[in-house]
Amino acid sequence: VFRSVTNTPALLTQIKAGQISSLLLSESRLVSPFHLGVAVNRALALQQQGKMKSRSLLTEIVMCLSLVNGISQSLSTFGLQPETRDIVAVTVGESEGQVEEALEKLRSSVEGEEAKEVGERFQFVEEEVKKVYGLTQTELEVDGLESAVVMKIATKI
Repeated sequence: VFRSVTNTPALLTQIKAGQISSLLLSESRLVSPFHLGVAVNRALALQQQGKMKSRSLLTEIVMCLSLVNGISQSLSTFGLQPETRDIVAVTVGESEGQVEEALEKLRSSVEGEEAKEVGERFQFVEEEVKKVYGLTQTELEVDGLESAVVMKIATKI
C-alpha cells in the first residue's frame, strides 16, 4: 500500500507502456486485505481451471473484484485515476525472486509513502463501496460491510 502518491499520472503512463508488472488499484473501494485476497484467490482458481475471462492474471483479479463482466468498467471502477493518491499494489510471479524484483521496481517508481502495516482494513470510502457493490441496508445489518462485499464477489457468476 502506498499513500500520498504524487505521481499517479506517470504511473498510469508506465502501466500502459508495460513498465510496471504489478496491479495498481485505488484503495478507496477496497475494504480490506481479505476482500482483495478473495478476488486474488478466485482469479488464481480461474487461471488454474482455464476459465479466465481476460488474458492476464492481474486483469482477472480486477474482474473478480467487480460485479460487472466488462474489463473497461472494472478497470475504471477499481483502477487508478490521475487523481488517485492512495494505492494498493498486487504483485504475482512464478517465484519469490520474481515478485521481489517487481516490488523493488515498483517502489522505485512510486513517489509516495509505503505503508509499513496495513492492518485489517484499507482506507476506503464507505459510500463508494456501498454504491459499487449495490449493498442494501439489510445486507449490511446481517454481517457488516466486509462480509457483504466478500459474499457479492464470491458468488459472482
